[in-house]
Amino acid sequence: MLNSRGLGARKREALGPRGRTLPARLLISLAASTLAILLIIARRNKHSGPPQAGKVVQTSQPQQQRQSILAYVGVQTGFTTDPRPKYNYEARRRALRASWFPGSQQELARLEAEQGIVARFVIGRSADAAREAALTVEEATHRDFERLPLTEGYAGLPTKTLLFLRAVTQRYDPQYIVKIDDDVYFRLDRLPAAAMQWAHAGADYVGCFKTGGIVKSPKWRWYEPQHVLLGGASYFAHAWGSAYVVSGRVAADIAAIRDGALRHFANEDVTIGSWMLAFNTTPYDDRRMCETNCTATSLAVYDMPQCAGLCEPAAQLPVLHASPACQAPAMEPDGMLPLLPPILQFAAAQQQNGAVATKAVASA
Repeated sequence: MLNSRGLGARKREALGPRGRTLPARLLISLAASTLAILLIIARRNKHSGPPQAGKVVQTSQPQQQRQSILAYVGVQTGFTTDPRPKYNYEARRRALRASWFPGSQQELARLEAEQGIVARFVIGRSADAAREAALTVEEATHRDFERLPLTEGYAGLPTKTLLFLRAVTQRYDPQYIVKIDDDVYFRLDRLPAAAMQWAHAGADYVGCFKTGGIVKSPKWRWYEPQHVLLGGASYFAHAWGSAYVVSGRVAADIAAIRDGALRHFANEDVTIGSWMLAFNTTPYDDRRMCETNCTATSLAVYDMPQCAGLCEPAAQLPVLHASPACQAPAMEPDGMLPLLPPILQFAAAQQQNGAVATKAVASA
């Protein structure tokens, strides 16, 4: 059972203390994978407790060093190509900086120094010179971007996520990596306490889990061209793509795989879910990652299921942030961060007679 004890009184700027020793987490192995994956797993770095902000970790290559941090929060964003206001990504970023995302270099630096949390907007490149030039100006002004070497587009989202994990793990040694879309409201001040709870559960893959029918006809949205490989009528359990969390250990393993070795499906959330199965991660169904309003438990807030994020993010983000519910203290008066009951309960991946198995059962 998770320990929901929190981190003390809320501080908006500093986000509360951290640094308790965490229980050792379960080792990861693979049931049936390639020799390359096995070799990478054997070389992985093991975490026995929470990282200390500013600590430098030496990698296998002497010339490279990685800074240990509690979490890297990557807000996935893009270039505006659709004239409809809801798809104006520049407006989304302005609304985010004016709400929960750190709005200045000073706030970003304080978040990293005091809490070991790095937050960046994650974006690739544009083939349009004017859009690229505009982003260059925004980047120089705010210096809060993580640029990736790919051309932005929905079909490339699985590749974008892989490049994102690589970029983070090349420079940092994070306890957790939070992937969140730019149309989601996030309680950043609750992240340290939530990370402690996830680590206590040995969780490697955290989010709101679903299954859902496999779309087998190209006439419909979310068509999966590789549906024959998946078999059956429903997907395996995987987290909603709007907001999920991956442990730094697993992210480093995935990032180390050679290009082309990981299968990509049509949808990013399904693709990530398949990778998590291949690496035998321990999932955790945290329903706080998909609440529709700010509550005493919410971590990520968006308009599911009618929209994959907030339906009108640029307009809704400042309204949410100004609401009393979203401004409520991060922790309960007794210093706890409450939990919500999962819909799916996952047993930790364990060695069983040389094999590895993870069970999932619907909660009563």
